[in-house]
Amino acid sequence: MLDQCFRRPRSVARVRAGPFGQAVEQLAAYLHERGHAFKVIQGYVRGADRFTRWLAAKGMSLGTVDERLCQAFLRSRIGRMRYRFTERGVWLFLRMLRVQGIVPTPSDEPPSAVNRLVAEYDAYLRDVAGLAPASRVSRTRFAREFLQSVFGDAPIRTECLQAKHVHAFVAGFGQAGCFASVPVAASALRRFLRWLQLQGRCLASLILAVPSFRTHRHASLPKVLTDFQVRSLLKAFDRFTSVGRRDYAMILCQVDLGLRASEVAALMLDDIDWRNGTIQIAAGKSGRGRLLPLPKRVGGAIVDYLKRGRPATACRSLFIRFTMPAGTPVSCAVVRRAARRAYAKVEGCHGWTGTHPLRHTAATRMHRRGASLKHIADVLGHRCLDTTAIYAKVNLEQLAAVALPWPKGGAS
Repeated sequence: MLDQCFRRPRSVARVRAGPFGQAVEQLAAYLHERGHAFKVIQGYVRGADRFTRWLAAKGMSLGTVDERLCQAFLRSRIGRMRYRFTERGVWLFLRMLRVQGIVPTPSDEPPSAVNRLVAEYDAYLRDVAGLAPASRVSRTRFAREFLQSVFGDAPIRTECLQAKHVHAFVAGFGQAGCFASVPVAASALRRFLRWLQLQGRCLASLILAVPSFRTHRHASLPKVLTDFQVRSLLKAFDRFTSVGRRDYAMILCQVDLGLRASEVAALMLDDIDWRNGTIQIAAGKSGRGRLLPLPKRVGGAIVDYLKRGRPATACRSLFIRFTMPAGTPVSCAVVRRAARRAYAKVEGCHGWTGTHPLRHTAATRMHRRGASLKHIADVLGHRCLDTTAIYAKVNLEQLAAVALPWPKGGAS
């Protein structure tokens, strides 16, 4: 593999003659399997070769490699040419060592006291509260940060938690300028302390120390695209390329069906019933799977992608990556990037980042055409109609029909 990446034989010989040349050569094969181009592999291999020579100079073996050593090496390389290639090559080299079992994965290492307590909390959120994985990640993140801010690497003694620790943690987000995170952190911390109190690990009075922030539910209107913006958005994709056909089909699934980015990424080839014209959406955030009719426009876009865009792969996922790791399912980030690139070409949508405006647009268009909130909730997978009610606020045509006329004349 090295012979294909490097043009000069002496470059290949130098890498192979390194202290861990065999491992570096294995990295080249690992990257090729992931779908990296030869020129990119060359840069990453050079970075890994520098890293292994640095390890050998310090008398260390490959089995001792971890995040701390990688960061120490990279700090010594800051300011050098091609630093980004070196940085990426080092982290990919560490990943390969873990895949091969040469270096233990973080899950194989003894968990810290903080991680053990957070793991208990995560199990409660999963098994008792029934939260979706994305919600659990958010809750456990704030719980972990709070414990680390109080105890650090010291033993966890939750009975020693005080109101000043709670105030300092919540206030820290405001001092760092993360104002939108302040109420979110306070809410997550309150739920964590309530769980500790149920476990008998802290006093109930500590929950009262968490500051409350007044929020007005449904106080703002969601971002919604106009019909003209929707047409401009769909024209933003180059449907003469494989990537353009894939991205067009993914965005159309959100505009016409109101799917979440995670639901688009999770679609499988077997989820589509072409004979009956339906598409099966797996249970996601709300825990509700649903069977939806497949609109003709969405079906046509998917067929065009399958015939002229989808790469040859054994993977059964519907939407596939074209870049490394090629041939694997797309992630939520790939779906969001496709939407973000399209937003940049639509007037009035510059700076938009997420895919939820597409979901709001689908729901608003259904409501405008006369669909009931119950029907919209079934399509979107909402368990509560109150969640769907926000879409009624943007149907200005219906609101104008029931609005009272402005009174004429002045006050007497």
